[in-house]
Amino acid sequence: MKALVLVFAMVVAGPLAPMVVKAQPPATQSQGQFRFDLEEAHSFRGKGVEGYVYNESPWRITNVRLRVQSVDPNGTVTNESSGWVVGDVTAGGRGYFYVPIPAHAASYRATVQSFDKVGFEGGRPQAP
Repeated sequence: MKALVLVFAMVVAGPLAPMVVKAQPPATQSQGQFRFDLEEAHSFRGKGVEGYVYNESPWRITNVRLRVQSVDPNGTVTNESSGWVVGDVTAGGRGYFYVPIPAHAASYRATVQSFDKVGFEGGRPQAP
């Protein structure tokens, strides 16, 4: 039954998915144990930044809260928006995000504000 609901949700959400604006290539950024691929997108929800956060830690994480900064051509932060990664992100895996933004910017920077560790998934255990 869950599989049927998931397939139905994917069919319904497909036409409503964000449409990516190709004005600039996806940016890749790194923040310690996290790496980002992100780009500006437009959808029925309006303007936003979408992409993936890559979890390079040995922990499965959840409740991942992001901050996306809008940056002008001079490198000045002009706005900040926050959003969530969808679901858990496995150790060495990636999670999708879409964060609404108020206006277009020259570039964007993403950082992880907070997350919860779910469980250790690899290597030698470390203290949480």
